[in-house]
Amino acid sequence: MTDKQILKSIKALARGECANYDRGNCLLTDRRCHLVNPNYESIHDGAIDCDYFLECVLPADWNLNDLVAYALWYDEADEDILPHGMKRCEICQHPFVPTHPRQKYCKGCAEGANRRKTRERMYEQRHGL
Repeated sequence: MTDKQILKSIKALARGECANYDRGNCLLTDRRCHLVNPNYESIHDGAIDCDYFLECVLPADWNLNDLVAYALWYDEADEDILPHGMKRCEICQHPFVPTHPRQKYCKGCAEGANRRKTRERMYEQRHGL
């Protein structure tokens, strides 16, 4: 998952699960909900402004929680170390949570990889290789 997809998933989770979210407003602060700080384009320390969301709402989605924890707590120097249950996509090298033990590609790269493999297989079949 890319950072933009993670941010989009976080916002969707807040709309659906956060008890303090009401039609775009935060009931705790009586202001517009600023779950994700607009100054940050990627998930890193400081991007998520709401402590309530991090502690109470985010754990409801295990996969998203793992992705956010990886982005927040592991830095670029430890790229080879992934949290338990995560893999690195063979195409884009981004970490993802696989839905199947043999899954090699993230959801964004899987369609293109399948299309490429099908094209190669059909080429070999047509040309008798």
